[in-house]
Amino acid sequence: MRHLRNERGLTFVELLAVILILGILVAAALPNYFGAENDARVAVDNANVRAINTALALFRYRNNGACPGQTGQPSFTAFLNDTTYFPDGAPHDPIDGTSTVPAADDYPADYSSTTCRVTRD
Repeated sequence: MRHLRNERGLTFVELLAVILILGILVAAALPNYFGAENDARVAVDNANVRAINTALALFRYRNNGACPGQTGQPSFTAFLNDTTYFPDGAPHDPIDGTSTVPAADDYPADYSSTTCRVTRD
């Protein structure tokens, strides 16, 4: 007959210690993950704003200095949907994360037809 005292394995206290250590590691890693995710969204948003402003500069060049939304020009939303300037489709706001329609993103809200630029606060 085998004796349980000679068996090798983890005791209940050792198992609790391992679970506690894993919990501490997870608790320390989660804020870093969510912070990195937010930083990535902000970086994509900044890149989108630069791309839109570059396309706006090209639009102005091709239209004698006129901007989208000015008299006789297409709306800013129509500009965003123009595949001449955005062959892969209009950039979407990565911070919102829910919108799939450019008009619902807040890039049009941040656009000024006076300065012909999109700005972020």
